[in-house]
Amino acid sequence: MMMLLNRNLVFLYLVFALSLGYLITAINLGSPLSDGRVEPSFFPILLGLFSVTFSAILVFREFASIKRSSQLVEDDSSVGKANYSPLWVMLSIFIYIMAFQVVGYFLSSFLFVLSIIVIFSSLDKIIQKTIISLIIAALGYLVFEQMFGVRLPALWG
Repeated sequence: MMMLLNRNLVFLYLVFALSLGYLITAINLGSPLSDGRVEPSFFPILLGLFSVTFSAILVFREFASIKRSSQLVEDDSSVGKANYSPLWVMLSIFIYIMAFQVVGYFLSSFLFVLSIIVIFSSLDKIIQKTIISLIIAALGYLVFEQMFGVRLPALWG
């Protein structure tokens, strides 16, 4: 029983629960396909499916690692600076899905990409990171709106 409540596993359970909540929220946006066309909810649902899948894999890998080592006592070398990046990523994804319909594709995607870049790096060279985020959001727009013909939500209506 103690093996199921290890600090790393508890964190991964939380990440999995947030991923599942995100997926449920994304599904509530509507059908990802309509009349053979991809709808705006397609990407958030796809992202949610990947998030749930990968967080479940992380839970099972951690559980298997604990079981293999068969140690119930935490190693002192694991104590130190906590890495909250996965939690920040899940929070960013959740905010992205909530903002997607409200502020539109471009602004929400730009802010999401910028937040992910900053989570995994730093605030150094923020202008370059902002430009990269703008380019990625623009490419996403081109792919979905122009190539697939998906009507993306916009701030202006």
